[in-house]
Amino acid sequence: MAASRLNINLQALTANYRYLGQLSSSATQTGAAVKADAYGLGLGPVSKALYNSGCRQFFVAHLSEGLALRQEIADQICQIFVLEGPQKDEMPDYLAHQLTPVLNSAEQLDRLSSFNQTVLNPLSAAVHIDTGMSRLGLDKAGFEALTSSMSSSHPLSVCLVMSHLACADEPAHELNTDQLEKFKQLSAAFKDTKKSLSNSAGILLGQEFHFDLTRPGISLYGTMSDPATVDENLQPVFSWQADILQVRMIEKGETVGYGAEFTATHPTKLATLGVGYADGYARALYRPDQGCVATVGIGGYAAPLAGRVSMDLIVADVSHVPDAVLEEAGHAELIWEGFRLEDMALARHTIAYEVMTGLGGRIIRHYDGRQSGPPLQGRQITQKTKA
Repeated sequence: MAASRLNINLQALTANYRYLGQLSSSATQTGAAVKADAYGLGLGPVSKALYNSGCRQFFVAHLSEGLALRQEIADQICQIFVLEGPQKDEMPDYLAHQLTPVLNSAEQLDRLSSFNQTVLNPLSAAVHIDTGMSRLGLDKAGFEALTSSMSSSHPLSVCLVMSHLACADEPAHELNTDQLEKFKQLSAAFKDTKKSLSNSAGILLGQEFHFDLTRPGISLYGTMSDPATVDENLQPVFSWQADILQVRMIEKGETVGYGAEFTATHPTKLATLGVGYADGYARALYRPDQGCVATVGIGGYAAPLAGRVSMDLIVADVSHVPDAVLEEAGHAELIWEGFRLEDMALARHTIAYEVMTGLGGRIIRHYDGRQSGPPLQGRQITQKTKA
């Protein structure tokens, strides 16, 4: 059994999905960003829970993620958008698995157009217009090439026009309205095509930003990039625990861990926990010289770290935790009410996205108390069994 585990509450996940949908008008659909293994929580179980709650549009980053998701959800009504678009020689996979490429450049536009002329059932695509992020998306020349191609003998079938907000987590930033107006102007060339602009933070900017489809990601999992903007109606989706492997006493003057950075100033009771930086519990969480010492929760008691985070282990000072509590608990909470996900991110000088996507593969993931996700609901689903 792994010494560290995530307890993932799929009911909270789907409650967040429904809540985010309620923020939009009835004409707006709510998709889901499940890239990076559903932000570290598990692509299959998370996506199936969202599908069972009505989600029919999913967004991933890479083709490999799209292929993995299609293995989990075979329903062809479910659209899987691949945000980075088709790379060289990938088009047959998009067709075979009914994945929707998101076109970001004139080169990708040409790639899909050429491929579609060789097959009986041409692929439709989403089009990403760059309105100010300057990262991915069609620039002015690429957009002109796209609109010109619509009048050719082999016009491209566009099922979605999208863009991405750069500063949505700063509601007052002027770029939000600039991008909104630019998106309205450019997407008007596709009058009857669905449009999408808002990610999690964009949803909170108001319905003017929602268009036909929103694409929540981090908010599905109960948080936001800026802790100050976390909606109180969003529910935390996961907790993180590590087993107590050993409890020991050390005397005044004895040290703990690599570098002997912790020195006991009195007889001290220590608990060694089975988690470390190989699992995503960062070394930066013990920086006493910088005022950062993370705490873990044991039976409601806060226990500060004592010594460096190592690859597989951390040590906490549990001098004030009764032995009976330690024995009954058997584990420590790494993310808890006294040290939330947002607190962990701030302590590491980063954002919740990085914490979540850095959760290691050897952590056991439990879903609503089980080590597997929910079965899919619906007649059109064919489930694959693992040998």
